[in-house]
Amino acid sequence: MTERLMPHPARLTDRWPTALAIIFGSGAITVIALVGREAALFGPAVATMAGIYLMAYAVGRPWTAWPAFLVLSAVVSVLHVVWQSRLLPLDPATGMAFVLVPLWLWAVARRRFTDVATFSIQTGGAVGFGGLTLLCAAAQPQLGAVLAGIGFLTHGVWDAYHFRVGKVVSRPWSEFCAVVDLVVGTALIVAAAAG
Repeated sequence: MTERLMPHPARLTDRWPTALAIIFGSGAITVIALVGREAALFGPAVATMAGIYLMAYAVGRPWTAWPAFLVLSAVVSVLHVVWQSRLLPLDPATGMAFVLVPLWLWAVARRRFTDVATFSIQTGGAVGFGGLTLLCAAAQPQLGAVLAGIGFLTHGVWDAYHFRVGKVVSRPWSEFCAVVDLVVGTALIVAAAAG
C-alpha cells in the first residue's frame, strides 16, 4: 500500500519572513518619525532594492539576495557617512543609482542576458528604480519622500511578481521585502502628507 503525501498545513513559522519584515518595518517607521529626513534616508533605498535583485541575478543563486542586502546596505551606509562628512560631492541617492551600472554589467559579464525575458525585466527594474531614486534626490524633501514612498510601494509589486514566478530571488526574500516595502512606502507617504 502506498502512502499518499499530504501537503502540510501552513504554520505560523512558515511566515518568518513576514515577522522579520514587520520588525524591520517598525524600525524604519521609528526612524521616519524621529529623524524627519525621509527623502534623504529612504530615497537611496529604492535603488538599493533594485541592486539586491541585480546582484542575486548576476550570481545566479536566489538565496544570495540576503547577503546582497547586507553588502548593499553597507555601501549605502558608507555613502551616507561620506556625504555627511562632505568627503565627496556625491549624495547617497545618486551614488546608489550609479552602483546599479556595475551590477548590471556584472550580469552581462556572467552572460545572464541569455534568458532574455528575465534579463529584460531586471534591466527595466534597474532603469526604473534607478531613475526614481535620482528623482527623489532632485525633488524638494516633501515630494522626494512621496517619490520614495511610491518607489517602495512599486517595489512591493515587483517583490510580489518575483514571489509568484519564483525567479531571481528566493521566496522568503521576496516575501520579506514585499512586506517591508508596503509598510515603509505607506509610512513615507503618510509622513510626507502630514509634514
